[in-house]
Amino acid sequence: MRLKESLMVETTDNRPGARYSRMAKENGWIGFCDPSLAFRAPELRELVHQWQQAKGPAGIPKRADFTPRVLKHCLPHVAIYERTVCAKMGPRYRVRLMGTRFAGAMGDLTGKFIDEAIAPQFLPRWYAALESVLEARAPLRFLSRSDTMDKKFLLGEFFEAPLLNNNGEANLVLAAGFHSPMRSWEEVIAQERARQVAIA
Repeated sequence: MRLKESLMVETTDNRPGARYSRMAKENGWIGFCDPSLAFRAPELRELVHQWQQAKGPAGIPKRADFTPRVLKHCLPHVAIYERTVCAKMGPRYRVRLMGTRFAGAMGDLTGKFIDEAIAPQFLPRWYAALESVLEARAPLRFLSRSDTMDKKFLLGEFFEAPLLNNNGEANLVLAAGFHSPMRSWEEVIAQERARQVAIA
């Protein structure tokens, strides 16, 4: 099975995150977005619950809702990104927080703009995921191969969801990731398809 044939997205799919999966298919990225939120990691399932409980009338939680105490069950795996707009460069994302386990897999990017730390060939995938989350205004699940720190043998399962800043703007993304060894992408796709059928 070829990679481009294996990604689980139809061209007419309009679900949140579908544009990311289409871009992944078109560009040969080892990854896709799963809007069903069928997380394997229990910590990520708990994050979905916490986000939904905290979202309130605005439909999106505030950054202040996610204190270290609230995130203690997964804090080492957490990152927070802030979207800014530069007149010359357009949208950019600064890493406001990166937990130790997240940094161990991805490299410690705390305080950096991702375009300063991530190789240019991987930036479109990072930007597409973060932009998809802010566009969806809801949590999304991503599966992808690690393309940093020479760890292409790792499969990452990621929770990403928007947060409001102190001014009520949805320009923050709360992320959490768990990594595991990956044999082949085709095997990952087959397992995910089997899980989707079981869940349905």
